[in-house]
Amino acid sequence: MNGLASRNSAFWMIFGLALTVAMASGCVRRVVQITSAPEGALVWMNDREVGSTPCEIEILHYGTYDVRVEKAGFEPVMTGRSANVPIWDLPGPDLIAEIVPADLESRTVWHFDLVVENTDTDQVLLRAETARDRLAAADAKRAADRKLETSDDLASEVEAEDGTGRPGAPVEGAPVPVEDPEAPANSNLGQDPLIDPSSAVD
Repeated sequence: MNGLASRNSAFWMIFGLALTVAMASGCVRRVVQITSAPEGALVWMNDREVGSTPCEIEILHYGTYDVRVEKAGFEPVMTGRSANVPIWDLPGPDLIAEIVPADLESRTVWHFDLVVENTDTDQVLLRAETARDRLAAADAKRAADRKLETSDDLASEVEAEDGTGRPGAPVEGAPVPVEDPEAPANSNLGQDPLIDPSSAVD
């Protein structure tokens, strides 16, 4: 009886400690800070307007983002920028970071120096052609990705004709050779099929 009471006491002690740690744990904020010179430029991330510089955007995932920065009288900026994961937020250490009773912050800074817009007609046409080519390349890449996914889906549905095997599995075993059919022993190649072979004249 004393042993059972001791085990119950230990269980509730561990449970209470875990609950205390969970309630006291902090949170992790992943922030991208965007600035520009001059300030007041509109910013889009992955085709979504997020504010004007200077601004801070809280993100959920690290990785590369498509960024567009525009301000009247200046050349638009269209580029890709990365938010890299810090060591303490990698899988594994991030579990410890989540339970630490403190608010942690991962901050990434992107700065853009804007260039005064060039109103020369040739330059405007060149920028338009460049933007068109960039969009065409992005569309072609998306189409290629969709085609690859479709091919994989079709391959996963392929099964052996006799119903054996599993979908998408390679055919096992060596190919079976096909033998040529043997001619009948009494066949006479070239013989007219309308003439009875037994009545043929030697």
